[in-house]
Amino acid sequence: MRSPRSAALARRLALCACALLAAAACAPKQDPDVERARAANELARDLMSPFCPGRTLADCGSPDAGAVREEIRQALGAGESPEAVRARIEARFGDRVVGVPRERTGWLLPIAALAAGAGVLALVIRRALQPPVAGAPIPPEVERELARELDEVDPR
Repeated sequence: MRSPRSAALARRLALCACALLAAAACAPKQDPDVERARAANELARDLMSPFCPGRTLADCGSPDAGAVREEIRQALGAGESPEAVRARIEARFGDRVVGVPRERTGWLLPIAALAAGAGVLALVIRRALQPPVAGAPIPPEVERELARELDEVDPR
């Protein structure tokens, strides 16, 4: 005869196994159409629109941009690789559609500029928060001359 503890443990294990099997059965299947649509959307987000300056192909509402997005979907549906589709679109529209820097310099230059700006800002704030430095003491002859001139202007 099993103890009540071991029976409760067995029930919990059986319940966990059922939950795992149910989760596996309900897991979404990898639909090739969904994967192609996801790859097309990703590619459209990486490429700048030649029809809407400053916007990606995915964000441009132009009918021409819609036609290019559809072309991307069809090419990926035909089995063409995303790299080949990107190369074809870049060849047709030129470098103005390149939305992501290709070389390491393209990534490092803005980061370096931000770091330099942060350094300059830190120096400015540091100097602004420091108490003013006392200047050199006034020589006694200059102090006497200043007192004499002030007395001439405003005698007490």
